Amino acid sequence: METQPSNEQAGAADASDRLQEVYALIWRSRETDDNFDQEEFNRRIPRLMEWLRGLYAQGHLVACGGGGFEHHSGGLTLIRASGPEHAMELAAGSPMNEIGSTELLVWDVYFADLVDRKQEPKLRA
Repeated sequence: METQPSNEQAGAADASDRLQEVYALIWRSRETDDNFDQEEFNRRIPRLMEWLRGLYAQGHLVACGGGGFEHHSGGLTLIRASGPEHAMELAAGSPMNEIGSTELLVWDVYFADLVDRKQEPKLRA
Protein backbone atom coordinates (compact mmCIF):
# COMPACT_ATOMS: atom_id res chain seq x y z
CA MET A 1 0.00 0.00 0.00
CA GLU A 2 1.42 3.37 -1.05
CA THR A 3 0.74 6.34 1.19
CA GLN A 4 0.48 9.95 0.09
CA PRO A 5 2.12 12.70 2.16
CA SER A 6 -0.25 14.97 4.04
CA ASN A 7 -0.65 18.54 2.79
CA GLU A 8 1.45 19.71 5.74
CA GLN A 9 4.25 17.25 4.90
CA ALA A 10 4.12 18.17 1.21
CA GLY A 11 4.31 21.89 2.06
CA ALA A 12 7.32 21.34 4.30
CA ALA A 13 9.08 19.36 1.58
CA ASP A 14 8.32 22.07 -0.99
CA ALA A 15 9.74 24.78 1.29
CA SER A 16 12.95 22.87 1.95
CA ASP A 17 13.39 22.17 -1.77
CA ARG A 18 13.14 25.85 -2.72
CA LEU A 19 16.34 27.64 -3.57
CA GLN A 20 17.31 30.49 -1.29
CA GLU A 21 16.96 33.98 -2.68
CA VAL A 22 20.20 35.96 -2.56
CA TYR A 23 20.73 39.54 -3.68
CA ALA A 24 23.86 40.30 -5.66
CA LEU A 25 25.10 43.85 -5.18
CA ILE A 26 27.39 44.53 -8.10
CA TRP A 27 29.51 47.62 -7.66
CA ARG A 28 31.23 49.27 -10.60
CA SER A 29 33.66 52.18 -10.45
CA ARG A 30 32.56 55.37 -12.17
CA GLU A 31 36.10 55.83 -13.55
CA THR A 32 37.74 53.64 -16.16
CA ASP A 33 40.93 51.79 -15.27
CA ASP A 34 42.94 54.57 -16.96
CA ASN A 35 41.50 57.20 -14.58
CA PHE A 36 40.91 55.06 -11.49
CA ASP A 37 42.25 56.65 -8.31
CA GLN A 38 43.54 53.75 -6.21
CA GLU A 39 44.31 56.02 -3.24
CA GLU A 40 40.75 57.32 -3.18
CA PHE A 41 39.53 53.72 -3.29
CA ASN A 42 41.91 52.65 -0.52
CA ARG A 43 40.72 55.49 1.76
CA ARG A 44 37.27 53.92 1.72
CA ILE A 45 38.43 50.41 2.68
CA PRO A 46 38.10 50.90 6.47
CA ARG A 47 34.52 52.17 5.99
CA LEU A 48 33.83 49.33 3.55
CA MET A 49 34.98 46.79 6.13
CA GLU A 50 32.79 48.47 8.76
CA TRP A 51 29.78 48.21 6.41
CA LEU A 52 30.57 44.54 5.68
CA ARG A 53 30.95 43.80 9.41
CA GLY A 54 27.53 45.35 10.01
CA LEU A 55 25.96 43.22 7.28
CA TYR A 56 27.64 40.16 8.78
CA ALA A 57 26.55 40.97 12.35
CA GLN A 58 22.94 41.37 11.20
CA GLY A 59 23.02 38.03 9.33
CA HIS A 60 22.78 39.59 5.87
CA LEU A 61 26.24 38.90 4.42
CA VAL A 62 26.61 35.74 2.34
CA ALA A 63 29.90 36.50 0.53
CA CYS A 64 31.88 39.35 -0.96
CA GLY A 65 34.88 40.03 -3.13
CA GLY A 66 36.57 42.42 -5.49
CA GLY A 67 37.30 42.16 -9.15
CA GLY A 68 36.51 44.14 -12.19
CA PHE A 69 34.86 44.62 -15.49
CA GLU A 70 36.66 44.96 -18.79
CA HIS A 71 37.66 48.59 -18.16
CA HIS A 72 36.37 49.32 -14.64
CA SER A 73 37.15 48.12 -11.12
CA GLY A 74 34.26 46.43 -9.40
CA GLY A 75 33.07 44.31 -6.54
CA LEU A 76 30.40 41.83 -5.59
CA THR A 77 28.54 41.54 -2.31
CA LEU A 78 25.99 38.76 -1.86
CA ILE A 79 23.37 39.40 0.81
CA ARG A 80 20.14 38.07 2.22
CA ALA A 81 17.33 40.62 2.63
CA SER A 82 13.57 40.61 3.14
CA GLY A 83 13.03 41.91 -0.40
CA PRO A 84 14.54 44.03 -3.18
CA GLU A 85 13.75 47.32 -1.43
CA HIS A 86 15.48 46.14 1.73
CA ALA A 87 18.45 44.93 -0.33
CA MET A 88 18.79 48.37 -1.92
CA GLU A 89 18.60 50.02 1.52
CA LEU A 90 21.47 47.82 2.66
CA ALA A 91 23.41 48.51 -0.57
CA ALA A 92 23.08 52.26 -0.04
CA GLY A 93 25.38 51.98 2.99
CA SER A 94 28.44 51.04 0.95
CA PRO A 95 31.02 53.85 0.84
CA MET A 96 32.04 52.64 -2.62
CA ASN A 97 28.85 54.16 -4.02
CA GLU A 98 30.59 57.55 -3.61
CA ILE A 99 32.95 56.61 -6.45
CA GLY A 100 30.70 54.27 -8.44
CA SER A 101 27.28 52.70 -8.57
CA THR A 102 25.66 49.49 -7.37
CA GLU A 103 23.32 47.33 -9.40
CA LEU A 104 21.01 44.80 -7.76
CA LEU A 105 20.45 41.32 -9.16
CA VAL A 106 18.27 38.65 -7.57
CA TRP A 107 19.45 35.04 -7.66
CA ASP A 108 17.89 31.79 -6.55
CA VAL A 109 20.87 29.93 -5.12
CA TYR A 110 21.59 26.33 -4.26
CA PHE A 111 24.04 26.08 -1.36
CA ALA A 112 26.21 22.96 -1.33
CA ASP A 113 28.00 21.78 1.80
CA LEU A 114 31.16 23.62 0.76
CA VAL A 115 32.25 26.17 3.34
CA ASP A 116 35.34 28.36 3.36
CA ARG A 117 35.49 30.50 6.48
CA LYS A 118 39.17 31.56 6.42
CA GLN A 119 38.29 35.26 6.02
CA GLU A 120 35.46 35.27 8.58
CA PRO A 121 37.63 36.62 11.45
CA LYS A 122 38.05 39.88 9.50
CA LEU A 123 34.30 40.41 9.77
CA ARG A 124 34.03 39.96 13.50
CA ALA A 125 34.00 43.21 15.44
